[in-house]
Amino acid sequence: MTRLRRPVPAVAVLFGLAVLAGTVPADAETTEQAMARAMAHIEGTAGPVSYARAAEAFEVAAGAGDADAQNWLGRLLFEGLGVERDPAAALERFAAAASQGRPDHVYDYARALEATAVDDAALGHAARLYRQVADTGHAEAQASLGVMLYEGRGVAPDPDAARALFERAAEAGNARALNNLGLLYARGDAVAQDHARAADLFAAAAEAGSPDALRNLGVMYENGFGVPLDEALAHRLYREAGGKGGQAETDPLPYDPRLAPPGTGPEDVRRRDRAAEAGDPVAAFQRAWLALSPDPDAAAPTAAAEARADLARAADAGYPPAMILLAVLLEDGIGVPQDWVAAQAWLLRAAAAGAEGADARAAALEARMTPAQIASAQDRAAR
Repeated sequence: MTRLRRPVPAVAVLFGLAVLAGTVPADAETTEQAMARAMAHIEGTAGPVSYARAAEAFEVAAGAGDADAQNWLGRLLFEGLGVERDPAAALERFAAAASQGRPDHVYDYARALEATAVDDAALGHAARLYRQVADTGHAEAQASLGVMLYEGRGVAPDPDAARALFERAAEAGNARALNNLGLLYARGDAVAQDHARAADLFAAAAEAGSPDALRNLGVMYENGFGVPLDEALAHRLYREAGGKGGQAETDPLPYDPRLAPPGTGPEDVRRRDRAAEAGDPVAAFQRAWLALSPDPDAAAPTAAAEARADLARAADAGYPPAMILLAVLLEDGIGVPQDWVAAQAWLLRAAAAGAEGADARAAALEARMTPAQIASAQDRAAR
């Protein structure tokens, strides 16, 4: 089973930072306007997502003392996306934001302190900040402080206090706390061992989005701990979690939800081929989709290469569903060399065009990319 789950250090990969000093005079727009401009670039409502442009606007708002802008810049600097990574500068930004008292900002500051701590004094500082916001009912802070108390990091070990914090956060539906509490019941640590209760907690945590809980629930079913022995279900759970014996289950091959399924009769094929060769992006997309269905990994190399060419023409013509499907091929290296930067650039363009599902796919791929890859993809998408 997995260890008690800590938060991802600082924040998950978010966006690149390229502060362009002096590009926007501080008095050229209000703080509210600067924040609106920044969020438009973050959310892709001002064209393809551009974290560098967002960072420029956040810098304007942060200069006026805006806590949200300070916190965003702390996140950017901590990850080093678009600039040289600078944890010390990030901590300064987080501290400035946290000084204004908003619980989410205090929590982010605590996470950054915990992730960069080199001694017990720094860990103790993080624990005090976690406690400050945990006492307000902040479930993530309760879960984080619980882990520190359980492990005795920066505080005296106290499994009972850790359990109580996990219980409070679990009542709010916090996935990490539900999983950690399940581990306590599975081990009989600070509670009486209860495999059935552990399985219920893992199931609830999995429902709340925890991959660790899916794996832990798989362990329960594989061994018959508190649930009926079911190895097939266990391995399905492992696949869904993306670990122990398989990759995460993939989505169906993306299609344009506005279109009816393409016909496959002889006349349908002839009509579609004529339209595709004449430059119709919808026909080219449908021809490629059929060539790759239902499993693009199983497509013959020649068919995959032809589908890629069709999709490239349709994507270049501005057809968003083709951009998404082309990104799938580039992400997985199907019929083309694997290229996450190119895949992400197409997803960002599709998202900017309002294509359904493009945002979620872009976020999932971004979480696996390096800062340099993210910056390159955003630059390419803006061209």
